[in-house]
Amino acid sequence: MNLFAQLQNDTVYIEKADGSRSDPYKTAIGSKNGLSATIFEANMDVEEGWKLIRPLPSGKEESYTILEANYSPGLHAIPPHWALKLKKDTSMLNKPNAPRSTTININNSEGIQIGDHNVQHIEKSLVGLIENIESSDVPESEKAEAKGMLRQLMLNPTVAGILGGATSGILALLG
Repeated sequence: MNLFAQLQNDTVYIEKADGSRSDPYKTAIGSKNGLSATIFEANMDVEEGWKLIRPLPSGKEESYTILEANYSPGLHAIPPHWALKLKKDTSMLNKPNAPRSTTININNSEGIQIGDHNVQHIEKSLVGLIENIESSDVPESEKAEAKGMLRQLMLNPTVAGILGGATSGILALLG
């Protein structure tokens, strides 16, 4: 005899990954230390990731993802049971916020760039490298060789794809 039967006012179904549902089980979905349900059934088929479905009086259903399923063989007057940790699928708690859009208004300004900071940093570094090559105290042939290597790098389709529009500016500096 289940001593907890009078406390189990919820009828639920276990929905497998393939969409099939179990026979009904009695439980009480509680929220002490997170959502949970205890089902006093030793031979219940359940796995993490499956759904616990609770029909509502309105005809709608609440769906919970089973995060953890722990079996207990029982103890003295407590019969064998499954303790399920749940996450309500429609809960707005702990959902990531929608990305915010940013509006930027610029008036009468020059030299402004908006975009990926990493690409901007790489572009500035490459421009600085070209300037340092130009101002270095080495023969023109070595400068030409170094700039030729950079040109080959910039012409690589992967590098050009990552840097986007910055590629043409850097190639223009390389001559």
